[in-house]
Parts: sequence; C-alpha cells; structure tokens
Amino acid sequence: MTHEFDRTDALLADIRDLVRHANLITARGREVFFDRADRTQQLAAKAIVIDLQAAVERLPEGYRDRHPEVAWAELQAMRNYLANDYANTDYQIVWNTLVTDFPRLLVQLGIA
Repeated sequence: MTHEFDRTDALLADIRDLVRHANLITARGREVFFDRADRTQQLAAKAIVIDLQAAVERLPEGYRDRHPEVAWAELQAMRNYLANDYANTDYQIVWNTLVTDFPRLLVQLGIA
C-alpha cells in the first residue's frame, strides 16, 4: 500500500535552508568566492545550486503551476549546466545566481 503525503512544506524548508547557506557564501564576499587558490566556496555554491534544483524538482506539479513567475526551466538548465559541464563553469553566473536569483526565488515562493 502506497501512502502519498504532501512534502511541500519540508521541501520549501530545504530550499530556504539552501538559500541561507548560499547567503553565508556571498557574505564572505566576492574576493573569497573568486580566490584562484581556494575554490572551496565555488564548489560549495555549485553543490547548493544543484541541491536546490533537486528540491524544486520534487515540489508537486500543482505547486509549481501556481507559481508561474518562477523560472522553473532556467533553474533546471542551470542545474544541468553545473552538473554536466563542470570544466567550463562560469562562476560569475553562479555568483549572480546566489546574489540575485535565490533571494528572488524565496520572495516568489512566499517563503522569504
């Protein structure tokens, strides 16, 4: 017997937590993020973007349909880019995503 239950609240909490961690990375500043000798922040940011998309993908379709203002396809494209083209990752795009797109996503989802 399969029991389906709505995990939306848990997924939204996960998304909010991932954005919080992204904010910790950006709070350290651009200089730390773009330090050529230490890519730790870049790799952490990349993992956060990928994990956030995984949580977004598990949101119920009906929930996503109720939020057409969210760039769902762009989130998926970013995840695919980061997961599959790691040698050519443009970390300026990742930085911009953390600084601009993630906070906007929280507002669009009403979980800011």
